[in-house]
Amino acid sequence: MIRTLAEPKKSIISSIRQKLLQLGFLEEVEYDAINIEPVLIYSRSENQALFLKHKWELVALIPLQSNKIRERVFGEKTDTDLKKFKSVDEDGNQWLKFALPKDQEMLIQAVEALSL
Repeated sequence: MIRTLAEPKKSIISSIRQKLLQLGFLEEVEYDAINIEPVLIYSRSENQALFLKHKWELVALIPLQSNKIRERVFGEKTDTDLKKFKSVDEDGNQWLKFALPKDQEMLIQAVEALSL
């Protein structure tokens, strides 16, 4: 699927994908029928940890299921830092949303923090 994407999306997704696979995440692809797009899902220990969407906007989403995740990702950073990335969907689910490629470095730091 990634091979069919145009640049620069192809390079950005390939770079993130390589890092996630190196960290031991498993990859699967699902189809989001509501937004009409494929979604790359990365999981570890049967927990879905990161969703990568690319059709409408290139973003990575980390489910914010607990304060523990927020603390591991942001540590001592302020709530202002969190607000920049926090997103709530129509169902009330909370996410950390990283716009790519702008927030790619922060995404990698977040994924590495989750991998500890």
